[in-house]
Amino acid sequence: MKRVILAAAMVAGLGGPAMAQRQGGYAVAGQTPDGQRYSGTLQMEAAGGNTWRVVWSVAGDSARGLGLLIPEGPLLVVGYLAGREIGVVAYAVQPDGRLLGTWTQGAGGGVGSETLTPAGGSTGK
Repeated sequence: MKRVILAAAMVAGLGGPAMAQRQGGYAVAGQTPDGQRYSGTLQMEAAGGNTWRVVWSVAGDSARGLGLLIPEGPLLVVGYLAGREIGVVAYAVQPDGRLLGTWTQGAGGGVGSETLTPAGGSTGK
């Protein structure tokens, strides 16, 4: 179950001039496919071009991923490895810097959701 939860803790994307402001830490809040809520942190680092390295920490577990920012969305899509399971998450990049994500992980599938909020920043809400 921890792996499913941590899988939900995924990445962030950026658009235009705000890109430099999106690198760094995020607070993670999400819900697993079976309805369990979780929270944690995420670190995102530019990897060149529109690619991003991401590391999640949720419930004492961690996951690593590589994401691609699709500017036309803007949408950030991240593939990741959590333990021995692979997963994918897609985040809609919001004007206030939050990332609204939908994810799935492992052979069991199911769909979870999560929100990434820039650490130390206000979303205006």
